[in-house]
Amino acid sequence: MVRRLLNEYVEQMQTAEGYQQVWTPQVGKADLFKTSGHYDKYKGDMFRVTSNYSDEEFYLKPMNCPQHTQIYASSMRSYRDLPVRMTDFAMLYRDEKPGELSGLARTRSFSQDDCHIFCREDQVDKEIDTALQMTKKIMETFGLKYRYRLSTRDLAHPEKYLGDPETWDRVEKWAVEIMERNNIPYYDGPGEAAFYAPKMDLMATDALGREWQLSTVQIDYVQPARFGLTYVDQDGTEKTPVMIHRAILGSAERFMMVILEHFAGALPLWLSPVQVKVLPISDKTMDYSKKITDELKKAGIRVELNGDADSLGKKIRNAEAEKVPYMLIVGEKEAEAGSVSVRQRGQKDLGIMDLPGFINKVVGEDREKMI
Repeated sequence: MVRRLLNEYVEQMQTAEGYQQVWTPQVGKADLFKTSGHYDKYKGDMFRVTSNYSDEEFYLKPMNCPQHTQIYASSMRSYRDLPVRMTDFAMLYRDEKPGELSGLARTRSFSQDDCHIFCREDQVDKEIDTALQMTKKIMETFGLKYRYRLSTRDLAHPEKYLGDPETWDRVEKWAVEIMERNNIPYYDGPGEAAFYAPKMDLMATDALGREWQLSTVQIDYVQPARFGLTYVDQDGTEKTPVMIHRAILGSAERFMMVILEHFAGALPLWLSPVQVKVLPISDKTMDYSKKITDELKKAGIRVELNGDADSLGKKIRNAEAEKVPYMLIVGEKEAEAGSVSVRQRGQKDLGIMDLPGFINKVVGEDREKMI
């Protein structure tokens, strides 16, 4: 539920900005990864797939970028068609060493809000500025502390990287200009670049003070050239597009880990799997409690009715332990008046409210993504 809600939130924002969601196969031929460069640079961390009916070499995909190049290449492109923006929430797989695995933070299978933008060089600044603003808005929604790392090459080991060194120089300087233009403080991360491009990485701090990479933006000239991607420019000549790699949450699993610790399990109402618990004091108010539950469900609120024979105190303690944002205590007085007694997570008694007013309150908090 939490993962789905996170992905839906990001997808709503992306759709509004003209991104198109795609879904790409989980299994790819080795040739695809040989062309992208991942085979030579990354094969040791990829899961190989064995077919009972073919001798071809297959792998579970560790990233979406090679597949997205194939979608771009499937049609003739004009300069008027650009930018082409693709998002993908498909599962990814990486053969991490046992000692590197760490709960939700680092897993062998995960998904991320992966995006690739194919554009002209003169469109890069606008696309990245938009991506950075989207990221800022989402991070503010969660109240996360973060800083940016400019991940560049290890100059002592140029063999780790693909592409022209002069292009690398230019793109690394370009990344600095982008950070400064957007008034984003950053620190240098030599040797942290991808093998095909420098990265602008968002490093979020969790409740324990640890830093985790979540968002990233990368300007890539290598993969479009290796895959022979082109578009027809205004003068009729074929040119190679720039490929921007972008993620906002990064791995949804890792992001869930960060926010679960950040909120100490007490997720904001809009992310809580159960938003409201209805707590009848006795069987005498069970029918009215069921009616309340049905009305809340009709309003799109995630609600559960606790019909156990426990004491009211125990029901409240259980709901608090489950970090449920709101509890509705229903006694005979509330049933007679057609109202509810509202208790907010954290021992906060909000008093008596009419049901329509409470529904409007919850729906409004959900819509506004209130913390």
